[in-house]
Amino acid sequence: MQLTDLPARVRNRLTRDEIIYLVAPSGNPNFGDELIAKTWLEYLARVRPHALVVLDCHSPGQASIMLRRSHPRAVFVDTLWRLTLFAAGTERPDIDRPDGLDPDRGWEWVARAASNLGVASHLDVGIDLLLRAASIHLLGGGYVNGIWPQHLSLATAIAAVGGRTGAPTYATGQGLTPTFDDERAAILTEALSRFHVVDVRDRASAEAFASIAPSHSGDDAWLSMPAKAPATADGDGVVLCLQSDLTADFTAHGKTGVEAVAALVTALLDEWDVAASQITVIECIPGIDYTVPHLMGDRLDGATFVPFLDVWRDGLPIGVGHTWISTRFHPHLLAAAAGDSGVAIAGHPDYYATKHQSLVDVGSRWSLVTGPGQSPSKPAAGGFAPAARRANVERKTELAQSLYPNRVTSRLRTPRLR
Repeated sequence: MQLTDLPARVRNRLTRDEIIYLVAPSGNPNFGDELIAKTWLEYLARVRPHALVVLDCHSPGQASIMLRRSHPRAVFVDTLWRLTLFAAGTERPDIDRPDGLDPDRGWEWVARAASNLGVASHLDVGIDLLLRAASIHLLGGGYVNGIWPQHLSLATAIAAVGGRTGAPTYATGQGLTPTFDDERAAILTEALSRFHVVDVRDRASAEAFASIAPSHSGDDAWLSMPAKAPATADGDGVVLCLQSDLTADFTAHGKTGVEAVAALVTALLDEWDVAASQITVIECIPGIDYTVPHLMGDRLDGATFVPFLDVWRDGLPIGVGHTWISTRFHPHLLAAAAGDSGVAIAGHPDYYATKHQSLVDVGSRWSLVTGPGQSPSKPAAGGFAPAARRANVERKTELAQSLYPNRVTSRLRTPRLR
């Protein structure tokens, strides 16, 4: 029997006390991170519309503005993120560390504080909510790895809470590389081994954590789209999405960092004979994605600039036949899924190369630039073939349905938020 087969009053009684707890790096804002959170909230709005859905993120104020309509009973908190940042010394560094908090092993204190009232008593209201969750879900993305070692605490905390309360714990669409280069690698493996479901988005992550045999369903954003893409128009424009963060090690045309990205993209536009009036520049992180276009100077005089707010409200200009040049991952995924051709530039060899390659591995026909000396011709192969797109969407949808089936499976055991 499906939940939707039951009378409304029965559905309400069965689901109104369920607390679904999500953890994600939302609110920065960052288009990809916000998209993943929005995707899961909207999915849960379909299959768990009466549940209380908690999104624990580092910037709940901004996240609540952007995501407030994604689920009718969503609330936004920062409990686990505040514990994590406090243990790392990046929040309230002016106050003394509490007893038992080793600054070199902050993940231990965060796990204890998250799973016990009174350890961080100023957050007990939020911790009480976490301890009453029916499930805890670390949403996808590439934020639990060696680039941001403090985020190890998120995994250890979720494992500790699940171990104490018995709540199922999930991690989906994870990009776990580059891995930690010290004991944190073993700590993360041990924490994830206690999750009920661990799912990754790329082959490197699957191989690095082969000992816990994670599933490999790809990025969580695949859940946001229907299996069939709309018909692609035949346009002649070029869309640029060019970041300045995580580009310090990129080299091209005798330059490094953002100057290298700017030089490479300028050269490609010149080689492809693209007029500035044909170019659209989009922003996925406010400010950060305008640094490289600024360095390109008058080469972009006459181009159209689309700020993050418009991108978030109106969506990316995909499926209209434009050719893309993107350093960012989610524009690659969405534009290629809509059938658009493009070039992906891996600004961080140990991070973005893996991310973009994960899409090539599952069917993207985009060109991939990972280092100096690569100058691809203007691509015309399109993005994902219809069968590849459908397979990616179905794989992620199957995972989502296994975590949150749209049917009555058991008696709910947690009270609603009071």
